[in-house]
Amino acid sequence: MHLHSFVLKDVFRRKTKLVVAVLGVAVAAAAIVAVVTTFSAATEGFHEASNKFGANIIVRPEVESIPLVDGYTSMGSLYAGNNYIEESDIPKIYNIKDNASLSIVAPRLYGVAELDGSSIVVMGVDPEQEKQLKPWWNIRGQWLSSEDTGPVEVLVGSDIAGPLGLGKGSMIALSKDDQSLEAKIAGVIESTGGNEDAYIIMPLAASQYLLSQEGKVSSLEVRALCNACPVEDMSQQIEGAFPGLEARAMSQIVQNEMMVVDHTKSSAMAVSIITLLVSTLTVASTMLASVNEKIKEIGIMRAIGASDMQIVSMLFLEGGIIGLVGGSIGFLVGTLASYAAAPMLVSVTPDPMWDVLIPVVAICMLTGMIASLAPARRALGIDPAEVLRSV
Repeated sequence: MHLHSFVLKDVFRRKTKLVVAVLGVAVAAAAIVAVVTTFSAATEGFHEASNKFGANIIVRPEVESIPLVDGYTSMGSLYAGNNYIEESDIPKIYNIKDNASLSIVAPRLYGVAELDGSSIVVMGVDPEQEKQLKPWWNIRGQWLSSEDTGPVEVLVGSDIAGPLGLGKGSMIALSKDDQSLEAKIAGVIESTGGNEDAYIIMPLAASQYLLSQEGKVSSLEVRALCNACPVEDMSQQIEGAFPGLEARAMSQIVQNEMMVVDHTKSSAMAVSIITLLVSTLTVASTMLASVNEKIKEIGIMRAIGASDMQIVSMLFLEGGIIGLVGGSIGFLVGTLASYAAAPMLVSVTPDPMWDVLIPVVAICMLTGMIASLAPARRALGIDPAEVLRSV
């Protein structure tokens, strides 16, 4: 009889103990798979959600604060520095090392203009880039047109549109010093709770004309792919490409959420590892009991010429089979558990992670073989002569 045939026959002869050992391994494997699947899905979910938060890098001119002191009395501060970025310099941002991770580069130009005798904030934007950057804006009407035909189209914040009774199709007259501009309201931005509620938003070229700042922008709002690059490193690369500019990472919220996910994942993984250790002891005790039941069989095998390596291989094979079956069942149970638990815990629905199947089963088989060490030592200590005398 071949070694594997003997082991399989012996394993299925002790079905109850086999089930106990397999369940111990399956529980540990299920816990590991559930943790990895659930929190991998949570991480991807946070990365996708972060793409809806707007810009995560703000690029603007670096301003130096100079304190004004008269004797021992502080007179405030004077801010010095260039307040604008040359529009012609914007393409330099695509020369940074991680340029493949640049998703959106949205230029902004801010200024103050007059509307019906009141001062309002004007924000010039690239319509296409801004639309991608602010997907959560609800517009009563339509988005800005990037075409130059017809009157200039603008978006109006709800704090301006409400008091003035403005809506889609309304015409407004904006002025700044000697410049004036007739504009048509394409839509009204429903209240967001942000600064844009009090802004008039128009195409960049129109704002440059109205504010007499042709070829200039106030800042760049950059959306970098968080899951493909370190945002802080990209900020430094941008500052290197734009001397005199400041690139500030705005990803603290996402990072804080990811820290919570990582801590929870570490805790859950620690519990899973403890469960795996317990299952190792379960398999070891089961196999040790099996060895004690097979003392006569092992003694006879050694008496008729079975080597120590054959005896140890037999027990390792038994442990490996237990790990293989337990790991496979655990993967299935863990995947189903994560599919049920993840929507409640982290508000995502994970997909089966087939790439962890082989590593998990391999770990379980290794666990089974490690658990075989103590039974193997016990088996090698059996004296064939004593066994034969007792037969």
